[in-house]
Amino acid sequence: RSLDHLVVPRVLGFLLNVPSRVSLGALALPLRRPHWLCVRPFGAAFYNLDSKLATPTRIGAEPQLREFLRSALAPAPSELLLVVTRDVEEAGSWLRAE
Repeated sequence: RSLDHLVVPRVLGFLLNVPSRVSLGALALPLRRPHWLCVRPFGAAFYNLDSKLATPTRIGAEPQLREFLRSALAPAPSELLLVVTRDVEEAGSWLRAE
């Protein structure tokens, strides 16, 4: 489904499984393997909590989050899992009708 239909305020966090380059020290290999990262809001901004980063990185508000997600999910194969409360999941209210 399109990210445009996502009701971001109803989502507690985002788990992304994206292809990641494999490296041995300074040597980057021409291989990719799946890598998990987390994005979640703190206050009015979203942060990338990727373990490969030295510190959490500020993404910005909802428009910047949507662009970050589009970019991160572009390389195939990629997956996006949403972290929502049980009532949001049961009602399906994390997704706007098309």
